[in-house]
Amino acid sequence: MHNSINLPSVYPVTGHTDFVGEGTTFVAISGTKLNGLDFIPLALQKGAKKIVIQGDTVVSPDLKILILSYQAELEYVSDCRKALSEMSAQALNFPAKKLKIVAVTGTKGKTSTCYMAYHMLQALGKKVALISTVEKRIGLDLVNVSLTTPLPDQIQMFLYECVQRGIEFVVMEVSAQALTLQRVEGIEFEAGVFTNFSHEHLEFYKDLPEYFAAKKLLVSKIKNSENMFINVDDAHGEILMREFLNCSSFSLQDQSATIYGNVDQKSDENIVQIKIDQQMYEIFLPLLGVFNIYNLLGVVGLLYALKINLNDAKWSLKALPYVPGRMEQYHLKNGSRCFIDYAHNPSSFEAVLSTLRTMTSHLIVVFGSAGNRDKQKRPIMGSIAQKYCDVVILTSDNPRDENPIEIAKDVEVGFEKNISFEFYKELNRVKAIELGYELTKPGSIVAILGKGRDEYQIVGGLTFPFKERSIIRPFIAENE
Repeated sequence: MHNSINLPSVYPVTGHTDFVGEGTTFVAISGTKLNGLDFIPLALQKGAKKIVIQGDTVVSPDLKILILSYQAELEYVSDCRKALSEMSAQALNFPAKKLKIVAVTGTKGKTSTCYMAYHMLQALGKKVALISTVEKRIGLDLVNVSLTTPLPDQIQMFLYECVQRGIEFVVMEVSAQALTLQRVEGIEFEAGVFTNFSHEHLEFYKDLPEYFAAKKLLVSKIKNSENMFINVDDAHGEILMREFLNCSSFSLQDQSATIYGNVDQKSDENIVQIKIDQQMYEIFLPLLGVFNIYNLLGVVGLLYALKINLNDAKWSLKALPYVPGRMEQYHLKNGSRCFIDYAHNPSSFEAVLSTLRTMTSHLIVVFGSAGNRDKQKRPIMGSIAQKYCDVVILTSDNPRDENPIEIAKDVEVGFEKNISFEFYKELNRVKAIELGYELTKPGSIVAILGKGRDEYQIVGGLTFPFKERSIIRPFIAENE
């Protein structure tokens, strides 16, 4: 049983009042929903001794008097987000400089790539930490931190804790938003991976070019651009490679790429033959899908940049049953199988469902689309589900403030009228999953997409516990 650890509850520098204590510097950031200025009184009550504010902010006389009454210092900076990163790092004696940190970005595959890299380094006896959507780990211990890429003060505190515990390597998932919001500002990465790029996050970015521009920001944060590994089989990866000529490439199609992979596909396992620097290596990969082979090539790039002996890595993924919430496989009582996956955008739908289609003659999918998120992708996901599946069960997935009925209608726009398929609409997600099992027969596959490892459902402003594993547990074969 591995331990679960909490980071210290008081930070020397923070942008969140939860982490303010005696002597803390509080950075008042204006977000999209909340204004940091509104939290200054609480920060002062909790012991903040310095308040940092954006230079162009108008501070009311009352607030200035309040800050003076607490004998706190008021400092103006040109960019609060950048200041939070830099001041947090400085206060903790620049922990990132004492670690070898690698980064993974891309629309899909980030979590799997990070998880594989962490697991391989762990299996090779290295002291390694992980920051990913699914888990944050220091060594084998789980760390309680929210967000894909935590806030800058949380990241610095996490890295500080890594230094205290003798960690050498950190594998970090870096989202586009984290780059845009400067959460990794000041961190120099030993190596990086660009997995792929596709339609996503248009609730945050005005268009795809702006989203792509955010992803590109990672390249400038890699110490040596040769250690930035780009998937050139992806159209946007190819564009990136032409722009940053000194970066390295990986491919399953182009033998002249820096890292070239060739697959010996067997029924339940892959031995991937990999050529890098005129050397051939073989790595065992227990995960399904061509997309996981691409993820592995990215990982090999990271290990190569970290000067890890790749011959030693051949069997390092042997004990990896699955990446949590990514193509999680369960054998069911009636001879069918269930896969739980986080796929929630068109490219991940294409990758997952095209892989599962090759494994069965009867494919069932259960999915919805999240509320208050990019609406443009909904009909595209509907179209892909119809293309690959015999049965589509449309349900709800974190509707938030939107009406689940209207979200479902958006998805249905993508269905072509002249293609025959079985279609059900069951907006109660528990009942939809149960219906998925009812419709299975020996050899069927039911794919439950959208939530992966998430154990909650967001309806309106409320968050409810929701565990898909618990719903399918009565249907799982006893020898699982």
